[in-house]
Amino acid sequence: MGLRERTAQHEHLLAQLNEERISALVRISKTLESLLAQLHDARARVAGTHGDVRAREMAKYQDLHQRASLYRWYLEVQRESLGIRHHQGLDEFYKVPAPIDR
Repeated sequence: MGLRERTAQHEHLLAQLNEERISALVRISKTLESLLAQLHDARARVAGTHGDVRAREMAKYQDLHQRASLYRWYLEVQRESLGIRHHQGLDEFYKVPAPIDR
């Protein structure tokens, strides 16, 4: 195999890796968007509850909050794998709300 063929194969492999990174970025962002929507709904449900119901809704909220925070981190990591190093604007589109005080 000549240098030209190896170079072409290497470039093809790099292109495939970038396609996979982009696909992962899309999957992560869609999951995060879904988690954020669920989190906002859960926050509204917590606000209108008391007692045992509130405790159950708080537990759901906390679980969603933890998962959304993790996916927000995954999004940054995946962006960095694509060479995108600045993440300041992400909070405009993917802001994870603050935890709720009990």
